[in-house]
Amino acid sequence: MLQEEDELKRAICFACSSQAGVLAKVRNGRVVELRGEPDHYLNKGWLCERAYAFIEHLYHPERLNYPLKRVGERGEGRWERISWDKALDEIAEKLREIKEKYGAEAVATTGGTGRGHQETFKKRFMNLFGSPNTANAGQWCAINSYLVETAVYGFLTRYKAGPHPAKCIVIWGQNPDQSRPCEFRRLMELKKAGSKFIVIDPRRSETVEKLADRWLQIRPGTDAALALGWINVIIEEELYDRDFVEKWCFGFERLKERAREYPPEKVSRITWIPEREIVESARMYATVKPASIRWGLRTDIGRNATSNIHAKAILRAITGNLDVFGGDMLYGPCEKVNYGPPFEYTELLPREQRGKQLGADRHKLWTWPGYQLIHDAAKAYWYGKGCVFSYAPACHEPDVWRAILTGKPYPVKAVICGGNNPVVDYPNSRLVYKALKSPNLELFVVLEQWMTPTAMLADYVFPVANWLEMPVVHMSTLDGLTNFVAAGEKTVNPLYERKPDYYFYQGLGLRLGQEKYWRKTLEEEWEYFLKPLMEELGVKSYEEFARKIRWWFPPLEEKKYEKVNPETGKPRGFATPTGKVELYSTILERLGYDPLPHYEEPPETPVSSPKLAEEYPLILITGARFRPFHHSEHRQLSTLRKLWPEPTAEIHPDTAGRLGIKDGEWVVIENPRGKIKHKAKLTTRVHPRMVSVQHGWWFPEEIPEDPVLFRAFESNPNVFTSDEDEYCDPPTGAAAFQPYLCKVYPARKYT
Repeated sequence: MLQEEDELKRAICFACSSQAGVLAKVRNGRVVELRGEPDHYLNKGWLCERAYAFIEHLYHPERLNYPLKRVGERGEGRWERISWDKALDEIAEKLREIKEKYGAEAVATTGGTGRGHQETFKKRFMNLFGSPNTANAGQWCAINSYLVETAVYGFLTRYKAGPHPAKCIVIWGQNPDQSRPCEFRRLMELKKAGSKFIVIDPRRSETVEKLADRWLQIRPGTDAALALGWINVIIEEELYDRDFVEKWCFGFERLKERAREYPPEKVSRITWIPEREIVESARMYATVKPASIRWGLRTDIGRNATSNIHAKAILRAITGNLDVFGGDMLYGPCEKVNYGPPFEYTELLPREQRGKQLGADRHKLWTWPGYQLIHDAAKAYWYGKGCVFSYAPACHEPDVWRAILTGKPYPVKAVICGGNNPVVDYPNSRLVYKALKSPNLELFVVLEQWMTPTAMLADYVFPVANWLEMPVVHMSTLDGLTNFVAAGEKTVNPLYERKPDYYFYQGLGLRLGQEKYWRKTLEEEWEYFLKPLMEELGVKSYEEFARKIRWWFPPLEEKKYEKVNPETGKPRGFATPTGKVELYSTILERLGYDPLPHYEEPPETPVSSPKLAEEYPLILITGARFRPFHHSEHRQLSTLRKLWPEPTAEIHPDTAGRLGIKDGEWVVIENPRGKIKHKAKLTTRVHPRMVSVQHGWWFPEEIPEDPVLFRAFESNPNVFTSDEDEYCDPPTGAAAFQPYLCKVYPARKYT
């Protein structure tokens, strides 16, 4: 109940990327209660346990509160307190020195899902500084989907019901019960209303158990083969939308030839899914309309990532489920805000510097060469600004660490890490660690809320605010990923000397000659960003918008490709080079890649590496989502840690019995690159030939100093993962977090 002195603030949760609406009760300057916002478009008054834990997060005694400067060896844990201004002065001077000696490209950044507005302001700073080397986890999570889909049909797709919901929903490579619980509640409502669900997952996940009418237990890493098998069935049985294909698709005949290479019986052998299930599920998706294929992270990773994404895009198009109510809508970015070039100054990165981007010689779709082709095709269509920003174009993340260690193709001498914990969350953790410890790296700066294994290796650590301590604009709006606007109030002023990450990049920019490109406050930045919409709505300030307007959606419109362009008198079509859905991608072709999806056996499976499989007979899955954590976050919060205190490896009971493993005991998981330790959880959720291990584990309660480093490598499956090119997707460089080969055995016991 509200008391007379209470304020109620309307915030946006940043406990994960879904960004639910939160009402925060503030009493005498202190947050005393969080609850879901009843009329919010996403969560409708409901919150998960992560959001509720953020009062504990805000006032936790182990939060970083002051800037720190290293005074011992990296990892030694010897720090001195330093002011923001002095630290920024020293860092700016060092960056200036590195730029003069080695060039701007010798400075790189890393990023993740984000705990603030890292990528947008990081990208602005780097564009103005002159470095193309921003690395981020979007390379294997969502943003590579965005790029591939945009190359195929001009934007990424999102499900939107409109006047009628989807009658068939495909959940492919995702477990939203655990990863997106706000959205999962809506899926449960659709299930009750009669929608049919196909769930494609190697594990019998919570989503499978609660939603699936059909569960396809796919062999990990074979998704492209399954998608091509579906395309084969749909074309051979003439279940495709002939009218849409003839009018709006480019390259159908060549797609038909490719699809003939993937008949159901062949796909069954590849995927381990019975042929009958492949055929019947393809028919179900093609005929129960409207239908939607939901985005899922698992198809964004590994050697076949581009083909996975491309084939799913083709399925949406040829079945007539693209940009229709209840299907997968092409929103486009928000016309009413200053996203993209006016905000990030993308065009001010010199062309000479773009050509130096790490990985641009090999992974061209993810880097500047692919971005430029996509941008050129989409710019006029999307309001003269295009549609791919913040997270892309970016460099190839593994090349950053190799450039530090080898100096090739040129040295990287400074890294700024914001919104991520690469020692735990990036592939090939040992290599990341080795690079960050290297004397070749002259400057390493971390922006964080907690002391993490990565932050322990930094030269400077800055304390950044969480979402209760700053005004938040929805990251999808900010990054040009969607057409709506959502904004949240700052609930309380940042505690101690914490600041929004904006002030780090602004502070460096002001010291390095970028004065004309930075505004005085984050609120002023948001007012410029939202200016077109605020003027239209008669809103005077960001605070007023966040308080009174909160969110804004344009009218929902389907089949935008049919709308006549008044300047040409012709239908708008799609934002691609041909103006059509490019089943056969001219952008991929120009970049030197296969213009059609295909399947390639991943490099470390029983099929591709049969001799290795003799020693390591089990297929390793990593990264299955589990609440209450989000990647490597939230393990300091006792209310959440009590729910899941230790890392677990899922093993089939038959397999465990054969190996002498008991439920709840510690086991060692080993592959050719290393060993980790998890507690065994015996379950029929996994196939007898598979093992599923949790990701993101480190132990904040443990010794922070190196070599213990919060036990960062003891239970971290990225000790196993490879970032070598043979494991990565050629067009995007997406890393392979699965599948791998492993063996499992009980840990030694001496008591």
